[in-house]
Amino acid sequence: MRIEDWQAVAKVHGEFFGEIRPANTIMEVSRFIDPDWLVEFEADAVVDEEQNA
Repeated sequence: MRIEDWQAVAKVHGEFFGEIRPANTIMEVSRFIDPDWLVEFEADAVVDEEQNA
């Protein structure tokens, strides 16, 4: 992301994840592989086997 956009990114993140409060990091990188990308994210999901049984 462009570091000057951090407040807008944090606002949208809060709108979607405010109740969940996942860990996150905001950082600026020099460039992405695709110049059209503005944001990159990675997610891991944890499934509670007891709830799915």
